[in-house]
Amino acid sequence: METIVFKVQGSAPEPYTTLFNHSGGKLTANCSCPAGKVGQNCKHRLNILNGIIDGIVSGNESEVQTIMLWLKGSDVEHTLKQVYEAEEKLEAAKRQLNGLKKKLTRTLLD
Repeated sequence: METIVFKVQGSAPEPYTTLFNHSGGKLTANCSCPAGKVGQNCKHRLNILNGIIDGIVSGNESEVQTIMLWLKGSDVEHTLKQVYEAEEKLEAAKRQLNGLKKKLTRTLLD
């Protein structure tokens, strides 16, 4: 198993620990932030998975590239893509709903 640990500055005074493991093509990640501690999605893991190095204070920003290689072709990459596609659909639905509400308002006032 390969492991990379990042210290990431979040909203707390002490940096969070974000840990990535890679073994047999499987990628896992944990974070010590409040969301990560309760098993929720956290921006620290997502940022690193997206190649964003902002906030990393452990001096190993170059290792984000290794995480990107681990991500490629993994089930995490596939699921992450599905999440982003669903977010795009949600935003499109929100825009459509707002347009229809405006149309309804105009129709009611005519």
